[in-house]
Amino acid sequence: MKDTPGKISVRVENGKVVEIKLGTDEFICPENVKREIEEYFLGKRKDFTFPVEIKGTPFQKRVWAEVRKIPYGQTRTYKEIAAKLNTSPRAVGQALAKNPLPIYIPCHRVVSKSGLGGFSAGLEWKKFLIDLERGKQ
Repeated sequence: MKDTPGKISVRVENGKVVEIKLGTDEFICPENVKREIEEYFLGKRKDFTFPVEIKGTPFQKRVWAEVRKIPYGQTRTYKEIAAKLNTSPRAVGQALAKNPLPIYIPCHRVVSKSGLGGFSAGLEWKKFLIDLERGKQ
């Protein structure tokens, strides 16, 4: 597995992944989920098949669903996502800040028009994930 900027933690409820945390090993990761995440970091996986339960407001879920459409290795701006959803870039950023499933909901693929923008796990993680997907790791 590529050297990540930190540990990864996955929380499961009723057999479904409900939270992924970057930078911590707070939860125990089930083997099937661990395998898929390891394959992702090795560049062998672009999508995940483990079951998830996405918890959020209806607006957050709309934003997250749109972000899930961004192809592996590509980015979109907060403004582009906002335009598709008829909302503001700030509202998109606020929804992404609450993303309970980073990597699965690839909010790292959303950048500002002048740089990386923010990321709940820190910019080191965001840059790492973008570079990984672009084959720069």
